[in-house]
Amino acid sequence: MQHILAVLYGLVFGIANIIPGVSGGTMLVVFGCYDKVCGALSLNLKEIKKNLIFLIFFGIGAACGIVGFSFVITWLFENFPTETYMFFIGLIVGSIPLIIKNATVKEKFRPSCAVPFILALAVVVGLAMLEQFSGSGIADAQFTGIFSAALFLGAAFIAAVAMIIPGVSGSFIMVLFGTYRPVIESIKSLNFAILIPTAVGVLAGLVLGARLITYLLKKYRLMVFSAILGLVAGSIYAIFPAGFGFNLDTLFGLFTLAAGFAVSFIVGKHTTVEKD
Repeated sequence: MQHILAVLYGLVFGIANIIPGVSGGTMLVVFGCYDKVCGALSLNLKEIKKNLIFLIFFGIGAACGIVGFSFVITWLFENFPTETYMFFIGLIVGSIPLIIKNATVKEKFRPSCAVPFILALAVVVGLAMLEQFSGSGIADAQFTGIFSAALFLGAAFIAAVAMIIPGVSGSFIMVLFGTYRPVIESIKSLNFAILIPTAVGVLAGLVLGARLITYLLKKYRLMVFSAILGLVAGSIYAIFPAGFGFNLDTLFGLFTLAAGFAVSFIVGKHTTVEKD
């Protein structure tokens, strides 16, 4: 039974990391296996040996969740783009209370927190505006050459680091960089020109990020989460659907937005925040 649960936990974790706005780290906390997974990611040999069987079955479930759900997400983008993006916006907005709860577990926000918030917000909005003015977004570009490989590697690295933090979605980081849809589609089509640098970035981000995030959250918790809130706020602008307007797609999109908010908010409300 424990092996089946480990696979199910991994499956939900994998699916969560495919959906922008849903935090894989939150799922780990909800299932009570955050320490086990982070211990393994930080290459703590003692923790790996102690939880090896669990980690194997968890990894199987996570791989199945990521690969399997990528087909679903690709189909949704192709057939219901406005409704899908509005669902993601609902998920992102619904995750904000949990991020705030994580940030203020030890102390309250102070005026200086506005600096990382504004800087992060400006970066995301600036990238989104640059994409609009360029006439063709990063997601529509031809991914060839060193620059493209570096883009996928870098975006995957940052996303993997974010993935570890409860309340933060790694996949919405990839949305911001414009690499989300190409990566999802490459899983389906086995496009290794995209998959290889993305996989390298994810592995490096998970291993290094587990240690980096632990350090930063201990030393600069409020500043880190203030920047995260800026990224979250900016991401709403970045993924706002082009098809939004007085039409049926938007009407149905309002329902999907509400559904996304409800899912994210309810999960966050029942998530226990650890005080380190």
